[in-house]
Amino acid sequence: MLTELAGTFYIIGLNAFVRFLKRTDVPLKQNQNMKANHTGLMSVVSLSVLLASLGTSIVNIALPSLTSYFSASFQSVQWMVIAYLLAITVFVTIAGKLADRYGNREVLLAGMVMYTTSSFLSAFAQDIWVLIVLRGFQGLGAAVLSTVSMAMVKNSKDKVKIGAAMGLLGTMSALGTAMGPSLGGLLLVYFSWRSIFFLLTFLGVLALMLGVRFLVAEGRTDRKNQPINFAALLLLSVSVGTYALSMTISQKRFTIYTPVLLLLSVFAGWAFFAIQRRSVNPLMDISLTNNKALMSSLFGNFLISSIMMTTLIVGPFFLSFGLGLREATVGLLMTAGPLVSILTGIPSGRIVDKTGTRLTIKISLLLLFAGTLVLAFLPAAWGWQGYISGILLLTPGYQLFQAANNTSVMSAVGDKQGGIVSGILNLSRNIGLVTGASLMGALFTVSAQNAPGAVSKTHSIFFGMQITFLTASVFLLFLLVKVIFKRD
Repeated sequence: MLTELAGTFYIIGLNAFVRFLKRTDVPLKQNQNMKANHTGLMSVVSLSVLLASLGTSIVNIALPSLTSYFSASFQSVQWMVIAYLLAITVFVTIAGKLADRYGNREVLLAGMVMYTTSSFLSAFAQDIWVLIVLRGFQGLGAAVLSTVSMAMVKNSKDKVKIGAAMGLLGTMSALGTAMGPSLGGLLLVYFSWRSIFFLLTFLGVLALMLGVRFLVAEGRTDRKNQPINFAALLLLSVSVGTYALSMTISQKRFTIYTPVLLLLSVFAGWAFFAIQRRSVNPLMDISLTNNKALMSSLFGNFLISSIMMTTLIVGPFFLSFGLGLREATVGLLMTAGPLVSILTGIPSGRIVDKTGTRLTIKISLLLLFAGTLVLAFLPAAWGWQGYISGILLLTPGYQLFQAANNTSVMSAVGDKQGGIVSGILNLSRNIGLVTGASLMGALFTVSAQNAPGAVSKTHSIFFGMQITFLTASVFLLFLLVKVIFKRD
């Protein structure tokens, strides 16, 4: 009854807000020739990017609480993260096209409405799978928030400040990731997991109000009105979705569904690439995938992104169930990685400029390899200190790798291919995040459930964490050896 009543009031309020939006659109269009309020624009896009990143990190901290509240399995709550990432991975490929066709302002406001509405409804969810579906819609909104915000800054008339604006958006993204665990932990201590979605709803409404006030309608850039390739979009969704599902569907034993889903994923992926090669209006130009150096960089980007996502999935369970720490303490400890990421982002770029990409990549892989070994062995002996030690090695290594790898790839392609390569890099990163949340998460679950001689849940979690990060270290060692012995 409470859910229905709240939903009714929300819909009434949203309809009233849409009518208000239509009224305010006229004077905004009349003032198109006036200089846009740069401060207002940056407030809107900064909050949009913050919301997109906060939507991932703030929910991760609640995964242990959700398993208890819904009496759900680890595989089920994994999909809280996977659904969000899947939606972003797929929809980010067309968010920009929609903005070109219908206008940045209109699409960004629509994304805010979708993000806010799904966040609000999530706070009243009574079933874990309803919550997962709503998280998928939240991810669709987040894809628009992150993609169209950058496009609006790029198209701003205030060209002099674009570099600083892009730097601000990057900082807001990192800030959202850093704030999520500690903020979510505090909310869990004093309220419940539902308060997390109420907070996201409040911020979404704030972004929507600012957007209506400050965003100026722009002309559409897609004058040819080229159709969106929905067949390719569907195939990409099926490929990535079935891949993630195959890694989480079996809980304790092997079933025929796993290889069937993997085969379906491979077939859909092959069909997606086939359509893209022949399409006159592809979602992305994949002809560059014939470049072996680029493919090697994409594989490294994919692998390391999956390992970093593993820490965000496994970390809360290790700290909560393995060590028995309170939610606020877990949130504070989970903030360490993103904070280090913020502090090491700019220095990493300077190191690349001074030492070159090749040497920096080797150093980054050594740090990442050492970090996974520390996470495999020290937390069982040192507790949270061992966990933090591993994170303090992993995070700088990740920043160094991203800076060097992206610089290497973007420097090797022409100016006209920069946007295409950037899109492919983001796709490989997002699929890596999905892999970390699904495949590596599944490895942790299976290892913990089959821990030899386990006498307690704590022992099982320690063993699962050890196997998971030892596996990650093997992959990193392979990548490190490949880079060291690579011929120029």
